[in-house]
Amino acid sequence: MTFIPTDRMVWNRRTTSGIGDPRPGPAQSVGGFSLVEILLVIALIAIMASVFVINFDVLIRQNETDSLEHAFWKASSETRNLAMFERRVQDLRYDPDSMAYLVGTGESAKRFAVDTSDWSEETEVEVLFKQKLSDDSYRLIGGKLITLREIPLVRFFPDGTCMPFILEIRVGEDLRSIEVDPWSGAELLASEDER
Repeated sequence: MTFIPTDRMVWNRRTTSGIGDPRPGPAQSVGGFSLVEILLVIALIAIMASVFVINFDVLIRQNETDSLEHAFWKASSETRNLAMFERRVQDLRYDPDSMAYLVGTGESAKRFAVDTSDWSEETEVEVLFKQKLSDDSYRLIGGKLITLREIPLVRFFPDGTCMPFILEIRVGEDLRSIEVDPWSGAELLASEDER
């Protein structure tokens, strides 16, 4: 057994950071955060919250537009099938009072209601059917070139075709335009040049 001098033991104990040592050493951590760290965390939380609120508002408007579009596609498909099955022209229109697409005319019209259960009461909605004007029918009104005209309804024919038209859905400030192919009844996608 080796004898270690006492003064060396005292020296080792003083230089190492112990429990009762008032000086923090490398192994001892100091609790708490600095003011800069706290402000940085608060700023990051505020930024993340503002991004979430903005995206949540966009998601709500997107949901409302999607409900209008979903009801339109259901009504459009039903109108096309009905025209082919009954072998006569069928009309499709939008009723803003009941917020429903109507297939047919009169009291026998079939309703395709828009699901508004998740909507806020202040939601402003506008649904329009429009048709492109021929190149020689363009008008310049107030310095703006008018290439579309509003139509009250869309006709589907017994051969499965329909009038060429564009559906415009406006929810608040957001506008979605859907151009429908008269031969297939499907959405026409914009070409690379038009994007």
